[in-house]
Amino acid sequence: METIAPAVSATATTDQYHWSSAAPRPRRRRGRVRALLSGGLVLGVGSVATLAAWTDTEFISGNGAGGVDGVAASMFEVQQNVWDGVDGAADFTDRETQDEAGGLVFSPLEATSLSPGDVVYAPMQLRAAPESVGAAVDLAPAVMEVGGDRAFFDALRYSVRSGVSRDACGDAAFDSATQSGVPLVTSSPLGTGTPTTAADDSSTSAFTLEPGPDGQAGEPVDLCFAITLPGGSPDVDSLRGKGATPVWSFTSQSV
Repeated sequence: METIAPAVSATATTDQYHWSSAAPRPRRRRGRVRALLSGGLVLGVGSVATLAAWTDTEFISGNGAGGVDGVAASMFEVQQNVWDGVDGAADFTDRETQDEAGGLVFSPLEATSLSPGDVVYAPMQLRAAPESVGAAVDLAPAVMEVGGDRAFFDALRYSVRSGVSRDACGDAAFDSATQSGVPLVTSSPLGTGTPTTAADDSSTSAFTLEPGPDGQAGEPVDLCFAITLPGGSPDVDSLRGKGATPVWSFTSQSV
């Protein structure tokens, strides 16, 4: 039978034995092995945690506050009313070419029966269309429609005031003692239309149309036109039976 020697030895000294241990190297090695294994386990857990990290993705778009049109341009349109609707009612519409120009309705005389010194008046309105932004508007000088008499056209004078209602568009609006509104053009030849600046530094042929609230049309701006055939000219008699049609244009820019 084989015997296994114990891992200790003894030396007798008098009545006592002094024990000395054989170096327990195997146990220390096992400790180191356990420590290494433990360290490896910690590293292994860290590696698994990294692979299992949560992920998330977020997207944005350019459709504003929940809209469906994405990025879009603003709406811009100006409409005119020359009071030519049914029974003279307001009729705001777009007339953007010379061929479809709105016809001013003059009073108290027919504009086709002027005598020297007569003055006729015509109201109209402009506004920013529904959904439109505002506009800066400038009135250009008139041009003569084809077929008119140049001498008669050049002899005519016109004035324009803004802020003059349809009912007030007449003599009193232009009389120096009772005038109303803001002068845009004063006593100018049709083809020049020089803005009034001498008597009133605030006068200009330009004005502003405000946009309406919540997509509605803007508040209309009233305009009053006056046309006169001046008397006293040496060659006024040569204009008998002559005629011409002036055509004005309003140029607008969004604001």
